[in-house]
Amino acid sequence: MKIAALGLISFVFLAGCSVYKSDGRNQFEAAAPAKISTSSVDSSSHIYKLTGCRNQSFIETWFNDEFPRANYELVLMDNDLEIWRTTQPGVIQVKAFQRDDKAVQSCSYEFASVAVWELYKDEFIRELNNNLMISE
Repeated sequence: MKIAALGLISFVFLAGCSVYKSDGRNQFEAAAPAKISTSSVDSSSHIYKLTGCRNQSFIETWFNDEFPRANYELVLMDNDLEIWRTTQPGVIQVKAFQRDDKAVQSCSYEFASVAVWELYKDEFIRELNNNLMISE
């Protein structure tokens, strides 16, 4: 009984190896990248671009709270998240400030146009509310 089970396991293992290294599999793997289309995938990396993140000092945070920039418009203000936006030639710049007990993290994002910003604004805010600010 042991010999039969061992023989069956060996046969299945060797058959699997031969399928894995077969010419058909190699042809499939070679042709697959050209046949897979990612244009229908809507990812946030195509909607906006993260231009940078950093932790702010206490003084810088106080200064920004007391004297916000005149050319920025407040989009959202929660206890732990603020989002500001401004329009620059050709792009929408968005600054997000996420606060916790220890620090304030500031991230800057760029949207391609006002239309893109308006279309994806709610999704973007939802992602930031879910603590998805990316520090790179």
